Amino acid sequence: MASNTAVLPQQLTWEQAIARLQGDDLQDRYYAAWYLGTVRDPRGVEPLLLALQDERDRTALGGYPLRRNAAKALGQIGDARAVPGLIEALTCTDFHVREEAAYALAQLGDKRAVDPLLALLQSREQEQPWEALIEALGQLQATEAEAAIRPFLNHPSERVRSAAAWVLYRFTQAEELTQILVALLAHSNSSLRQAALFDLAESGWVAGAPLLATADVALNLRINALKRLFDVALQLGWVPLAQVTAVILPQLEKLF
Repeated sequence: MASNTAVLPQQLTWEQAIARLQGDDLQDRYYAAWYLGTVRDPRGVEPLLLALQDERDRTALGGYPLRRNAAKALGQIGDARAVPGLIEALTCTDFHVREEAAYALAQLGDKRAVDPLLALLQSREQEQPWEALIEALGQLQATEAEAAIRPFLNHPSERVRSAAAWVLYRFTQAEELTQILVALLAHSNSSLRQAALFDLAESGWVAGAPLLATADVALNLRINALKRLFDVALQLGWVPLAQVTAVILPQLEKLF
């Protein structure tokens, strides 16, 4: 029973959450970091930055569970004060800390992250969270990363190829890139189909809306993906609003 308390959605005051984060119980600290991310209170930034350097919560394999949750929470809070600490976290020996830091930097949308993310993508010293790095550079509209991302179209991981395809489509609008996403949307593995669904939405390829509507994934995921495609298309502004509406809304209406 005690092992479950770390993930229960227990309500805390901000003061209680900070006290737990700074306490000695590792499960309480892990839960408090997650909780501070869910409430998105900017007062949590400084305590979470300290947690991002924590040495006490370490697994036998060298992982840093508290640091992972702290990085994720800092991304959810979205305060620019976290950028230097998250960039520093990209050097952590824990693969998953680097992964969460990359996703958090993408959420923060701060261009200071581009050079460190690109340097890590080009690193060959150790295995890196390629998918997270590529997606973060895509969310940051870091077109200078195009040449570094392009080789990942041939990566053995379908998830990495999919991430490279949607990001490069955003950078170039080259139609051949959409075919990588279309092929993965028909993959026999349901998890890969779901990933391709949202990668296609992130690409901003408006013409792909009918494929999202008819993909072999759960109805709620198709609806969410179409909504995301609508938002991304408006954000990117390549296609006139009237055309975006004319293509995507009929597909949404079919699903209700």
